[in-house]
Amino acid sequence: MSEDMVQRVTSHIKEHDRLIEIFAMEIEETREGFARVSMEVGKDHLNAAGLCHGAALFALADVAFALAVNCYGKMALAIEASMNYFRPVRPGERVTAVCTELYQGRRTGTYLCKLTNDQEKDVSVFKATAFRIDQEPVKIQAGK
Repeated sequence: MSEDMVQRVTSHIKEHDRLIEIFAMEIEETREGFARVSMEVGKDHLNAAGLCHGAALFALADVAFALAVNCYGKMALAIEASMNYFRPVRPGERVTAVCTELYQGRRTGTYLCKLTNDQEKDVSVFKATAFRIDQEPVKIQAGK
């Protein structure tokens, strides 16, 4: 795959995945099978305990996963995802999700996403498997 496809898919996901804007996520790096995305925890990310909501962390990891798996140019959809939480994240902390490919087959791929805080301490880990369908992610949404 070309760098052009990676950039097209990244731009498409950034434009059309509403959670990226709503959660103020920043896409730092993408390439085939890899993505790094971060966000600063603000008041809209908090749960009733005043800590970052687990769903916000899951969303961050899921966006990184989507970028890493779709940059090959074939639409990939999650068929399994799980997350383990290690430590709380407080308001004002920046959380970074780094998603890497563990396995890439013809139809499925498995990815591991490690989330760390400002001090580079592990916050959580997300593992997901995707299934590739015979459609291009950019052309589907663009109506081509």
